[in-house]
Amino acid sequence: MMRRVGLLLILAIPAQAQDRTPDPPWRQRSGQVPSDRPIPAQNAAPFVLRVVVSPEGPVWVGQRITVTLTAMTPVRFAAPPAWPDVTASTGRLLVLPEASTVPGSERVDGQTYSVLQHTVSAFAAAPGPLVIAPIVMAVRVGGPDGQAMAAEATAEVRPITARLPPGVEDAARLVVAPAFRMTAGVEGGEQPRVGEAVVRTLRMEAEDTAAMLLPPGAWGEPEGVRTYPDPPVLQDRSDRGNLHALRSERVAFVPQRPGKLELPGFSVTWFEPRSGRAREVRVEPLQLDVLPAAAGGGTTAAEPKRRERWLLPAGTGAAAALAGLLLWSWRRRRLARPAPFRALAAACRTRDPKAALRALYHWADGLLPPGSERTIAALARRAEVPELVEQAARLDAQLASHGAGRWEGRPLLDAARRVERSLHRAAPRTGRVALPALNPTSLPRRAPRLTQPYWLR
Repeated sequence: MMRRVGLLLILAIPAQAQDRTPDPPWRQRSGQVPSDRPIPAQNAAPFVLRVVVSPEGPVWVGQRITVTLTAMTPVRFAAPPAWPDVTASTGRLLVLPEASTVPGSERVDGQTYSVLQHTVSAFAAAPGPLVIAPIVMAVRVGGPDGQAMAAEATAEVRPITARLPPGVEDAARLVVAPAFRMTAGVEGGEQPRVGEAVVRTLRMEAEDTAAMLLPPGAWGEPEGVRTYPDPPVLQDRSDRGNLHALRSERVAFVPQRPGKLELPGFSVTWFEPRSGRAREVRVEPLQLDVLPAAAGGGTTAAEPKRRERWLLPAGTGAAAALAGLLLWSWRRRRLARPAPFRALAAACRTRDPKAALRALYHWADGLLPPGSERTIAALARRAEVPELVEQAARLDAQLASHGAGRWEGRPLLDAARRVERSLHRAAPRTGRVALPALNPTSLPRRAPRLTQPYWLR
């Protein structure tokens, strides 16, 4: 009898152990996962998300931060995943729109995972605590029976701290990069005449940063000189994960009176994050000796009566030709608006608030002169169109509400048109028309995404 009872107890033990065996991975509900490593294979969910931030912190303001999202599944990805945006819940973070995605595989605790690794570049835009919002990602992966199934995972990111380099007070004149070079040039002599232009050029190149982070030239507006800046040229290039940024500027200075004249210089603080050293890179002032304007040539008294015969009809024909030219130029200006304005108009007409924000950023940056305050409020004050700030705030409220309600872009477009007309009336006529490059080497770069509105910077 005792032998039979012992045998029954031995047979019951495996059955109880089998009841405590966890469900297979495909029956478990995927959820929040630690960001440093995937969970063990015996407890694996159908989808695992891992997030790694480098450097872990603290970081310098303007220093490049790489955020790597690794999506893992033990079977396969049934469809290309839609990668979530990287945003900051605390602090200000500038995220570049370009990213790289690399497929692969990884073996953890005897389990092989299909892996997709997605890397984006970001920059801290202000000192203080920086918290990246939890990243939630939904995908479709293969199930145990080979059929696609929906899965979701969430990853938390450890907070980091952004700080200014020692001794730096003005973050707007700061460049944080392992390599930086700034060169300035002059087109024109040091003894121009009144009304003759002297062009100053600037070229900034930096590694491991973005062109939008390179500070503009602080040219100023010297007394007795008219300033005509060209829109800055920003170029970014990526070579196997290494970023190269380029910013170039051209500004024409036209003296209005003779005498001694100084065009101011400026400096940029370059901080090298690896060595922790900061240095000042300067553009020296330019000294000019402006000469009086050249005297115009006169006419001799030998032929006055001979010219009177054709002076009137020639003057009439010239006036008619000038009127036709002015009419053609007026119509051409109305039909051929700059590309940033056309992009803003298209976004407003299609009621696309995200595209309107990117276009508004590009359009405003091209209208503001170098060295000035680069905000929507500054552009509105310059053009005396306060409605632009009001419409920009409404656009911000629409984006903050995540699409709640219908956004009307017509008021923003009307305000932008009034700004264009106001600045056009105030701008001098230089007669120069900038032509696009015949053989462009690269496509226009998309605008970075700001986690806070551009006009509140």
